[in-house]
Amino acid sequence: MRTTRKDKHLSQEALAERIGVCKRTIIDIENFSGNPKFEILCPLVRELDLPLYQVFYPESTQNPELKNMILKELSGCSDYEMKVILSVVRSLKRTLQDEKE
Repeated sequence: MRTTRKDKHLSQEALAERIGVCKRTIIDIENFSGNPKFEILCPLVRELDLPLYQVFYPESTQNPELKNMILKELSGCSDYEMKVILSVVRSLKRTLQDEKE
């Protein structure tokens, strides 16, 4: 979160003001000593445009920027389009994994 905040050129004070919390809350979250409630986490994630997997799985070594791009592409899809895309992705993933082996 700290890296993303800095990449967006936001101070802790500015971020806190934007989401309606005190600076100490941001400091605690960034230092992993805070355990934010959903009412704080939701606007924080939205303000920083953080993908949820990055919030809940920070240890992931996969390219977070690439995943975020894929998720943004999917966000405008209809339910039907999502079902078709999911089917294609699953099939493509199996094919790629088979090629590795």
